[in-house]
Amino acid sequence: MSETEKSEKLEKMTGREEEKELFEARVILISSAVNSKLSHAVNAKLLAMERHDPEKPIYMFINSPGGEVHSGFAIFDMVRFIKPPVITIVSGLAASMGSIIALCVPRERRFALPNAKFLIHQPSVSGVGGTVTDIEIHARDLIDTKNQIVELYTHETGQPTDEIRKALDRDKWMTAEQALQFGLISKIIKRREDIRI
Repeated sequence: MSETEKSEKLEKMTGREEEKELFEARVILISSAVNSKLSHAVNAKLLAMERHDPEKPIYMFINSPGGEVHSGFAIFDMVRFIKPPVITIVSGLAASMGSIIALCVPRERRFALPNAKFLIHQPSVSGVGGTVTDIEIHARDLIDTKNQIVELYTHETGQPTDEIRKALDRDKWMTAEQALQFGLISKIIKRREDIRI
C-alpha cells in the first residue's frame, strides 16, 4: 500500500476504527484535560492492553493542559500497577497534571519531541466554600497534596527539594531541552527509532 493510499485510509476511519488501530499499535493518547472520564478511558485501555499482552511496551503520548489531581494520580498509579513497560512521550504540552503523568515511568522511558513544552506548578483550587471549618479541612488537604507533588518531583527528577519548591511556587515553563536538564525526561527524540529502552 502506497503512502497516499495509507493516508486516504486513515482519513476515512471512524472513531471506532481509529481506536482499534491505536490499540493494536499499543498507543494511548492523552490529548485533553485530565478528568475522571479521561482517567477511566486511559485506565481501561491500559488494563485491556495488559490482558492482551503483558510483556509488550505501551506508548503513551501526552499533550494535555492538565486537570484534576486525583484523576491524574489514578492514571499515574495504574501505569505503575500494570505489567507491561510504558513509555511516555510528550508531543505537545505537558502542563500541570500532564507533566506529572509523564513522570509515571522510570526516567529512561520518558521522552519528548523537539517542540514539546512543560509547565509545572503547585496545585490550585476553585469553588471551595462552606463553613470556616470545612475551608480549613480543604486547606490542609491542599497542603498535603502540594507536599506530595513536591516529593514526587524531587524523587523523579533528582532535583533538591528546595529547588522543586522554588520551581513550583509560580508557573515554571520549560522547553524540551530545559525539561531534559531539569530531569523530567531522559531524551529528546525526533523519530521512533530514537526510542531506546
